[in-house]
Amino acid sequence: MFALWIAKLLILLLRLRGKSATSLPGKVAMRLSPKLLARLCNSLERVVIVTGTNGKTTTVRLLAAMMREETPIITNAEGANLTQGILSALLAASNWRGRLASKTALFEVDEATLPNIASCMPVKLLVVTNVFRDQLDRYGEIDNTIDKIIAGAAFVRGTVLVNADDPLARHIGLRFAGASKTFGFSPEGASMTGFDGVRDGAFCLQCGAALEYDGYFYGQLGLYRCPQCDFSRPHPDFVGHYSQGLLQFHEVGTPDTSYRVPVRGLYNVDNLLAAVAAARVFGISSEAIRSGIDHFKSPIGRMQTFSTSPQSILNLIKNPAGCDSVLTAICADPAEKVVCVGINDQAADGRDVSWLWDANFEQLAEFGRVHRFVVSGDRALDMAVRFKYAGVPTASVDVVPDLEAALDAALSAAQSADGLSVYVLTTYTLIHKAAALLAERRVADVEIAYHRASVS
Repeated sequence: MFALWIAKLLILLLRLRGKSATSLPGKVAMRLSPKLLARLCNSLERVVIVTGTNGKTTTVRLLAAMMREETPIITNAEGANLTQGILSALLAASNWRGRLASKTALFEVDEATLPNIASCMPVKLLVVTNVFRDQLDRYGEIDNTIDKIIAGAAFVRGTVLVNADDPLARHIGLRFAGASKTFGFSPEGASMTGFDGVRDGAFCLQCGAALEYDGYFYGQLGLYRCPQCDFSRPHPDFVGHYSQGLLQFHEVGTPDTSYRVPVRGLYNVDNLLAAVAAARVFGISSEAIRSGIDHFKSPIGRMQTFSTSPQSILNLIKNPAGCDSVLTAICADPAEKVVCVGINDQAADGRDVSWLWDANFEQLAEFGRVHRFVVSGDRALDMAVRFKYAGVPTASVDVVPDLEAALDAALSAAQSADGLSVYVLTTYTLIHKAAALLAERRVADVEIAYHRASVS
């Protein structure tokens, strides 16, 4: 109880100071009482966990909006997905006697943290969005990430829902064949032009042969098959097709349903598909799903639009696959634009920034129609060099290490060029600061209308 009270007081004090209190209270509580997480989890009856490399925060935010239409939930919707963040969410949802406000919870969980979290919760549904290379200093090789997810999935008491389009996620699902379901895009949405980026999961994890593809969606996601064994993309249990701002959703045994897509970029459509599929597995009605989408608000740095002058769009980048998806979405915007990229190499970002050389910045240089580039952060010079090798003229790149000055420079350049949009891309330790600075520069306290952009 002492640990609980101290943590509750800390939450109160942090919120009075305008802080989110999403991690520190849990960290302090764990030091005082290592068993507190398990004790609070004893009160839970149904837990949904979303894990994977990319898309966790957006998927959880979407799914939370859908679930709340039918039941109160506890969630870490701000993306604090380590043990201390999950404990902070439980503490915030408990009273001073440790009683939780709901017996249903939805958590975003870091892949490496998954085994520890899943072992002490009644997990009824685990969603695996995808598996990509990410933060080599934290996860090591991709095999380690897969092993962590499999170890965590072993504690699931219900369904393991995996992305059928990702051969690595598919491999995880096969380990739990009797309890797994799949979601994926319809084949007609695949591109047959091939894939020229760095592809994770290029080899079959059953026999080691190089996988062959009949089409790609993004990254290694596509219509894959092994030429030497029976490993191949299955027909998904839940199928989505994106067209003209709508997700056409097919579920066996039910009429097809259309849902509005409230997010930009094909990778975010995939996150919506994951959320809708998870909601259906959990038993949420189509009407509640649709209402939840209407109430959805983008999390920080996930194609988040600010009404600055001119408007700015903030995006988190942290690994090659996620960065490429953001770059593709930016290139799909046919208008001329200014791009500001902030790169840090602190612990939460990943000390190793060599992933910048695997990300396809060449597509931004060739197809992005970028009027001006601004680079910032601890590794601003590294990013400037990367742009040079991507084919961007050095005269078009401004190096401004201080993030606030960089944002002002980007907005000024956009304003002087007839009010172009500014796309801001940063790593994790810069994303909240960028969001706060852009919010301060809003010209009106109104929501900018969603600008529809075609997805290639």
